[in-house]
Amino acid sequence: MADCNKLFLDYNKAITPTSTQRQTMKTSRQSLEKKIADKLYEKLGMRVTFYTQGSDAHKMKTIIIKEDGTFDSDRGVYLPSKPSVSGETVQGYIYDAVKDHTKAGAQHRKKCIRVIFQCEYNIDFPAYYEVDGEDFAYMAVKGQDWIKDDPWHLITWLEKYKDAGGQYIRMIKYLKGWASKRKSNGKMPSGIALAVWTARHFSVEADRDDKCLLKLLKAIKAAVQYSVTCYAPVEPFDDLTAKLSQAQKDNFLEELTLFCDDAEKAIDEEDQLKASKIWRKYLGSRFPEGISEEDEKRANALLASAWIVTSGAYLGRDGNINSTSGVPHLGHRNYAD
Repeated sequence: MADCNKLFLDYNKAITPTSTQRQTMKTSRQSLEKKIADKLYEKLGMRVTFYTQGSDAHKMKTIIIKEDGTFDSDRGVYLPSKPSVSGETVQGYIYDAVKDHTKAGAQHRKKCIRVIFQCEYNIDFPAYYEVDGEDFAYMAVKGQDWIKDDPWHLITWLEKYKDAGGQYIRMIKYLKGWASKRKSNGKMPSGIALAVWTARHFSVEADRDDKCLLKLLKAIKAAVQYSVTCYAPVEPFDDLTAKLSQAQKDNFLEELTLFCDDAEKAIDEEDQLKASKIWRKYLGSRFPEGISEEDEKRANALLASAWIVTSGAYLGRDGNINSTSGVPHLGHRNYAD
């Protein structure tokens, strides 16, 4: 069986924002935070705090660069107490503060204000208020005022499943990479739903991300084959797939089944190049191509010859280098270009 673990690790690097990209986004975010803080103090007389959540949360870091080359970050805006205005009004204040910050502008979405940095990244600003003596915050929702929904609890729950080798985090990123690649075939479940499914069905497969992903796909498929649902493990215990129509859920299950079947073929494939082409069908061109069986044999033969030469070799009568008889092969530093 072809071992594609190294290819998966390289894919993980390819879909992860670089330190430069993250620093650029952080600088943008800090400028936006100042505008938001000033606006909310002007309108409400309240000093706000900010908290990174979602895929960019400090102990999770499942953020990926999507197929379109962009990535997203969530930065919660926390009011110290319940304001005298509605949640939608608070969202409106945030929107007014940031709407002209970029050429692409901002969007007033249901649960956040999204600032768009075209062809780079999006920064989402959901709004919350805290209550003294409670460890839950209340989120502003467009058209629904405030609801009890604090992402800190979900992030804390997800963190419990982390393993020392980081395989759990990588599995979430691989699923998100797949969802981004297959999105053109129909709407896929959200990143948070994929993360919750991963937490519930993940088990370590040491040094084999390819086998681990196959095992995870099979487990998720078994869990949703009769009903595509994913209930949050913390309040408000809502279905994280609720935004999907039945047709979209059916499409997801079909995509999942195809991925499971082909992932199994990739694991069983002897030739790494052929196996990698199967993975690329679902994960995209950023997943690297492997080497063919013939190329691998050639590479191993060259390594074996190199070892003989450097460890004491002889030139036989047939003109071939060997390790037992003939004229001693002189040491040299000509290791080819």
